[in-house]
Amino acid sequence: MIIRDAVESDLPAIIEIYNATVPTRLVTAELEPTTVEARLPWFHEHSPDQYPFWVAESEGRVIGWLDFKKFLPRSAYRGTAEISVYVDDKFRRRGVARELLEKAIAVAPSLAISALVGLIFGHNVQRDLVVVGLHCRLSAEVTRHVEAPHARDYNESLNLMHTLMQYRHESIHSELLKIRDKYSMLHLDVLILIYHFAKICSGQILEIGAFVGGATMAAAFGVRDSGQSKKLIAIEPGGSVKHKRLGTRNILRDLERNLARQRVSEMVTLIKGRSFDEATIHAVNERVGRDKIGLLILDADAAKRRDVECYRDKFVDNCWMVIDDCYGIDSNEKITPSRADVDALVAAGLLEPLGFYGWSTWVGRWRSQAAEVIR
Repeated sequence: MIIRDAVESDLPAIIEIYNATVPTRLVTAELEPTTVEARLPWFHEHSPDQYPFWVAESEGRVIGWLDFKKFLPRSAYRGTAEISVYVDDKFRRRGVARELLEKAIAVAPSLAISALVGLIFGHNVQRDLVVVGLHCRLSAEVTRHVEAPHARDYNESLNLMHTLMQYRHESIHSELLKIRDKYSMLHLDVLILIYHFAKICSGQILEIGAFVGGATMAAAFGVRDSGQSKKLIAIEPGGSVKHKRLGTRNILRDLERNLARQRVSEMVTLIKGRSFDEATIHAVNERVGRDKIGLLILDADAAKRRDVECYRDKFVDNCWMVIDDCYGIDSNEKITPSRADVDALVAAGLLEPLGFYGWSTWVGRWRSQAAEVIR
């Protein structure tokens, strides 16, 4: 079972689980079933950094969910959040709710939440309402909101590690292992994270430096399994590479052939050119349109900051970032400037680091609010 942030395409399953409880009169005070359309405003009130909304997923199916929401508006309740948990009736008494609650309790301090509250029917008269609560220990730093971002980073880093462990028991693991062996220089863990981010991200996906398609395929599989219609844009200038395993005389030719072999060509918009050329930037902006980019995969040359600057206006807040060639031998002509660029973006508050994966890949998030302040 995987616990992840809910996306809009999960709403039909979320509402189905919720509506199944209405006729029982045991869980919710609603008397009539609701609809996806009616619940859209409620869904969009949530945010990963303040009031998260999670789903529990097993074998691609949503089997339960938990959400945080503001308890009461009065000032004394600041720092208190109400949580609700619902589980598909076919998966109850299997620990689904317990795992969701355990995660909520563990993550609450990093959200500056000092108390969690749940409202439960008592069923001892007509319908007594029992209010249960749990105090969450906050450090002084979190209470003052000084260290809260670091606490969030720490918990999210642990969640990513846990996610990787969970995926090792799913069929996508072996699917991506084959992709890694045939088409990618990236570590398998990185391909799994690209798949995961493409599956859960809110927004479109931009890859700079597709090479022969390994990461592109991982992202395409993630879009496929998300059930959403997400745009996947890959930029590749072409050329040739000498490599004992993935050498090629014509990168673009092999990239197109490989995408066709994996039957994902129609999911990918391939832009042939250099990422920083005006024509390429225009083509990306035209394809993305009014949408935003929720995942950036950056595996081109050493000029990481240049590429980030080219597309920063299109990044959604908390856009996932996967940036390769950021760790390794100091004398490496590509790694040293790449790492310097990423470190400078972190120091400027534009990137939140969540760890290094595989051999040299940096993973983190874009901070749009910090970007606006810096501008």
